[in-house]
Amino acid sequence: MPLPYAIARFNKRVTNRFIEPIARRASGFAVVHHAGRVSGTDYSTPVNAFALGDDLIVALTYGPIADWAQNVLAGGGQIEQSLGRHDIASAEIVDRSIAWPALPLVVRGALRILRVTDFLRLSTPPPDL
Repeated sequence: MPLPYAIARFNKRVTNRFIEPIARRASGFAVVHHAGRVSGTDYSTPVNAFALGDDLIVALTYGPIADWAQNVLAGGGQIEQSLGRHDIASAEIVDRSIAWPALPLVVRGALRILRVTDFLRLSTPPPDL
């Protein structure tokens, strides 16, 4: 896990509440809506999201065992950006070789320092024609 669990716990309880309203509207951000695997409780998690073709790439800064990532992998969810909210059709963990082209240079540098190697690739269904 690149970042310590204590930081993840603090962000989940405190920081995310302030960032979420911004993430819904700001470029480079998104809010992932998901349900708990055991409890079924609805959650929302602000993330940095970058376009890779029709998909989105999200850095797993707490590793692939982060609760929100495991929830999405197990049960899907929705992704909300400034353009609207869409169902997640598929989610898969990918490595740097897939994700790197979608990331701005400064983001790549920061993630390299943090030793982030895992990313979540999120696909949404194609729009109805």
